[in-house]
Amino acid sequence: MVAPSPSSSFERTLAAATPKFVAEEKDYVVRKVGRRLMWYLFALYLISVLDRGNLGFAAFSMNRDLGLTPQMFSIGVGILFLGYAIFELPSNLILARFGARVTLTRIALLFGLVTTSMAFIHGPIGFYVGRAALGAAEAGLSPGVFLFLSFWIPSAYRARYNAVFAYASPCAYMLTSLISGAILQLDGVLNIPGWKWLFMLEGLPAIALGIFGIFYLTNRPRDAKWLSERERTWLEEELAAETRLELMHGAGTIKELLKSPAMLLLSLAFIGIFCGAASLAVWLPQIMHANGVPLRYVGVVSAIPPLAGMVGMTFLCRRSDRKRERIYHVSACMLLAASGYGIVAVSRNAAAALGGFMVANIGVYASYAIFWTIPQTVFPVKAKPAAIALISSVGALFGGWIAPMLIGNVQSRAHSLAPGLIVVFAVFVMSAICILLVGRMLRRQVTAA
Repeated sequence: MVAPSPSSSFERTLAAATPKFVAEEKDYVVRKVGRRLMWYLFALYLISVLDRGNLGFAAFSMNRDLGLTPQMFSIGVGILFLGYAIFELPSNLILARFGARVTLTRIALLFGLVTTSMAFIHGPIGFYVGRAALGAAEAGLSPGVFLFLSFWIPSAYRARYNAVFAYASPCAYMLTSLISGAILQLDGVLNIPGWKWLFMLEGLPAIALGIFGIFYLTNRPRDAKWLSERERTWLEEELAAETRLELMHGAGTIKELLKSPAMLLLSLAFIGIFCGAASLAVWLPQIMHANGVPLRYVGVVSAIPPLAGMVGMTFLCRRSDRKRERIYHVSACMLLAASGYGIVAVSRNAAAALGGFMVANIGVYASYAIFWTIPQTVFPVKAKPAAIALISSVGALFGGWIAPMLIGNVQSRAHSLAPGLIVVFAVFVMSAICILLVGRMLRRQVTAA
């Protein structure tokens, strides 16, 4: 006789249990939701970062073929996030209205098609247009997923599931380092440059994932036929109960959000995270090569910092969930990221630059995952789509578009790549201060209540 599996045994336990859920049952339901949704969200974000991160490797030959100077390349890096910022809010409002199935699959299909089309650009203008189009296509992905997770994951579990989603970023940069280097070896096959092969091949998985998501994604717990009725009821009631404990009931419309001091501070804080994340893959391979790492080893060496980021993020996010504390964890992670970029900015050899990038990766990814638990929790349900999108838009505009241009300007003046990252150091310090001010404001609201 075959023994029942632990999962089937636990299913029967759930069915026969009393109406009140115990901790183990709650954990089981959340894990069940995670198993269903997280692999798809992870894959979607991984492919999007892969399609953005390949630019650092394409640059080795693409810049020459297109006639791009370091300043032009920096403008192209940043202009992606201009399109990203413009379309963040509409995308999140559409997700709140029509659901993830429509929004996330549309994003996947569009950025896959645009990535593939990047193989056919000519000259600096074509480069700018292609990058802006990629930003517009991908707009709303990250804030949309964080909003989507707030519809499914109770706040006590949210940092670790934010981290699972955020794992895709360092994983993508590791894969970019390995896959992009291999694809570049196709240089000259069918008389096509390697960087064109890079864009053509790496856009296809996003298209496939978008088509699959149309049939796979579920918008809300009430629509989840893969949960039992009892599981759906508990999850909906748990999430509804959390909305009654929200702190900022006054910020419900976009106009009110724009007047909210906490909204302003969170938006400023996210500039550092966005700037740091946007800078990791773009300049890491180039700085390592400039410090003497041979081109054939750049891919392998560039995979080390994202691995460190994954390990550090796992520990810090679980600690944040266990302690039920967000503000000090986020600000500490931001200062950690600042110190890593500071080390890179003053580095004079490959070992110092690599160590700095490892520290920066830990700080960037941990602060990214834990940060989003704050707006996911403190804004009311009606305000969440706009709040998350506006925060992300400000981060994309200033951290993703303007900051790279400042970095490029410093690099041009210093005639070296690494010193430009002092800009990221300064922005992260500002972000940490903003988060501490948000914490002070929330503590005052709790005391007044």
